[in-house]
Amino acid sequence: MYLNYEVRIPDVPGKINQVKKGKAIYVRYVVGRTYHPEKKYNVPDQRIIGKRSENDPEKMVPNENYVKYFGGLEQPEERSETCRSSCVRIGAFLVIRKILEDCRLPAVIEKYFGTRDGGLVADLVSYSIISENNAAQYYPAYAYNHPLFTEKMHIYSDTKVSDFLVSVTDDQRIGLVDEWNEARGHREKIYISYDSTNKNCQAGDIEFVEYGHPKDDKGLPVFNYSIAYGTANKEPLFYEQYPGSIVDISQLQFMLEKAKGYGYKKVGFILDRGYFGKENIQYMDQCGYDFVIMIKGMGAFVKGLILGKRGSFEKYF
Repeated sequence: MYLNYEVRIPDVPGKINQVKKGKAIYVRYVVGRTYHPEKKYNVPDQRIIGKRSENDPEKMVPNENYVKYFGGLEQPEERSETCRSSCVRIGAFLVIRKILEDCRLPAVIEKYFGTRDGGLVADLVSYSIISENNAAQYYPAYAYNHPLFTEKMHIYSDTKVSDFLVSVTDDQRIGLVDEWNEARGHREKIYISYDSTNKNCQAGDIEFVEYGHPKDDKGLPVFNYSIAYGTANKEPLFYEQYPGSIVDISQLQFMLEKAKGYGYKKVGFILDRGYFGKENIQYMDQCGYDFVIMIKGMGAFVKGLILGKRGSFEKYF
C-alpha cells in the first residue's frame, strides 16, 4: 500500500538500493543478511520501502514498510488532500462510533480537547482498539484505509500524534475522567473490579519511573498503572498511574479515597491477592465497603482463620 505523499529517499549507506521493474523504479532497504555456508556469501534480506518519484530522483512515494522501518520520517502534519485507499475498512469504525454516541462521549471529548483535537482523540481510541497497537509511527498507515473522526477525515502524521499526546494537560485528562464518572449511576450498589500492573521503561529519565518490584524483572525502572471497572456493565471507570517503587498494597487506600471522591458510596470491590493486608482490610471495614479479595489459602494466618470458622460458613456456598 503506497501513501499519497512524497518523502526524501533515506540516506543509509550500504542499505539502500534501487531496482527498475517495468516503468517504475523501486527503492529497497536491506533489513538484514543471511549467510549461506554452501555458497560462502551473505544474501541480503530486502524490503521495498517506496517507488522513486517521477519528478524528483531524490524523493520517493513511501509504503507501509517505510513507516515500519523509518517511523514515517518527514510526513506532513496534515495532508492537504483527502485521498484514501480504494478499500476503506468501515465495519469496526461504525461499531465504535455507535458506542461513543451511546455513551455521549463526543460532546465530552470536544469540551476538553476542542473540535480539531477531539476528532484525533476519537481516532486514536479507534486505532488502539482496531489495530491492537498504540505506536504513533503506525497510525498514518491505519488512517489511510480507515474512516476517521477528524474534520474532513484529515490524516495526521506520527509526529503530530506524538506532539498531541505530549501536549495533553492534567486538567484535560482529569476533567474528562471526572465528567465520565459524574454521569455514572451512584444510587445503585456497584462492584468495582480493580487491578494494577507495571511496565518496564526504556524511555530514559521520566519522573514517575522508579526501580521497584516488577513482575517481569529486567533490571529496568518501571511505572505502575491500574484501572477500575464496573463488574455489571464492564465499563471502565477510572485509572491511576504511580511510581514503580509503590507496591499494590500501599496504593489501595488511595484508590478507595478516589472512588469515594467520585461519589461511589454503595460500592464493593473485587481485588486480587496483591492487595491483601491487615491495614487494607481494616480500612475497607471502616469505610463500610464490601469486598472479595483473593488470598493465599495455605498461609498460616489464613489457614487458622478458616479452620476456626469451620462448619459455620460452608452452607452458604
